[in-house]
Amino acid sequence: MKETILAIILVLAILLGIAAGIYFVFFDSDETFAEPDISDTPDSTDSEELYSSAADTSTEMKTSAEPVTEEPTETLLSESGKVFIVNGVRLPTYVKEQNETILAQAEEYLAALGLGELGAAHPDEKAMVSFDGQQLIVNETVFGESLNGTLYVPVYDIAEQMDYPVWVDDTYGGIYITTAAKSFELPQDVNVPVLMYHAVSDDCWGYEELFVSPSDMEKQLAWLVDNGYDTIWFEDLAHIEDYDKPVILTFDDGYDDNYTELFPLLQKYNAKATIFVIGQDVVGIAHKLTQTQMREMSDSGLVSIQAHGYTHEDMDAMDEQTLEYELTETKKVIARITGRVPYVLCYPTGKYSTTTLEVAQRHYSFGLKMTGGMYNTSVDDPYEISRYYIARSTDIYTFASYIADAG
Repeated sequence: MKETILAIILVLAILLGIAAGIYFVFFDSDETFAEPDISDTPDSTDSEELYSSAADTSTEMKTSAEPVTEEPTETLLSESGKVFIVNGVRLPTYVKEQNETILAQAEEYLAALGLGELGAAHPDEKAMVSFDGQQLIVNETVFGESLNGTLYVPVYDIAEQMDYPVWVDDTYGGIYITTAAKSFELPQDVNVPVLMYHAVSDDCWGYEELFVSPSDMEKQLAWLVDNGYDTIWFEDLAHIEDYDKPVILTFDDGYDDNYTELFPLLQKYNAKATIFVIGQDVVGIAHKLTQTQMREMSDSGLVSIQAHGYTHEDMDAMDEQTLEYELTETKKVIARITGRVPYVLCYPTGKYSTTTLEVAQRHYSFGLKMTGGMYNTSVDDPYEISRYYIARSTDIYTFASYIADAG
């Protein structure tokens, strides 16, 4: 009996030992296992976010171990949508993000204006980029900011600082800045012979006296060069002190021989001339300059294309409304062809009225008569400038007498 009881006790002890081992393995470890919450498990639509988070975590880990340099953020610029024509050059312009200020690259704008350290038409004006390329200094006023490594400046502010007129073509919306059209104070008591020509040709298909022979034209240009005269434009009166013997050569009506005969002579003698064109004659009229010819001459730096009315009708009989049309339409035509706004008006047949002068002053800086003799900057009204008529019969001695008192 004793032996049986001992056997039972031994079996119970073994069973208790086994139970204690199982309890230790499964229920008494340091880690607690919780039943997963199914609501926290991302479905397939969340997988990209999950990968993104993982990637961010990876980047953060990398950053903490090895610093990463961030690239500088570029300022967003977009095209302004405006058409700016500066001295015949189309200027790319921009706006910055939500800002409405019209900007242009400083160097491009300066080149279009013809400005370096000194102004072209107005030498007393100064404009230059600072040594570090971060500012544009115009007449001692600082403009501009560096965007994306390039210096940009406000287009309108620069024009205003320089007193350059900004003219808008109200039909097509083009915006023109022409430095030559800037107003300036005329010099005192300077004699400037203004010579009036028309055609330059031996093919006298019209009134013969209007056709100066090309050979005579060359003799006259050679005389000017050999005797120290300077051919200038009206804008050059702003710095007349640069010229000892200034002379202005003007050609009325815009005949095509001004391109075929006169222009090569101007190039040969490096002489300047002003050609007055008729607005409605730029669409293939016989014996008249083509638009291509006008543009080429205007771009040459030797020819200034100016206004001779739209219809070439006598302006002394026109009412104010008609005059407004005549003068503004001509301005539009010339600006569209040359990219430069005309600032000198030559009255057709030399006829004008008080009303003509009033309207002319709204749109132009100078007005020319047909004849009258020597132009003196103090004596003559700038809208009633006299000229000497050079005809086919004008000999070199008469020509020389007209210009003898220049300066």
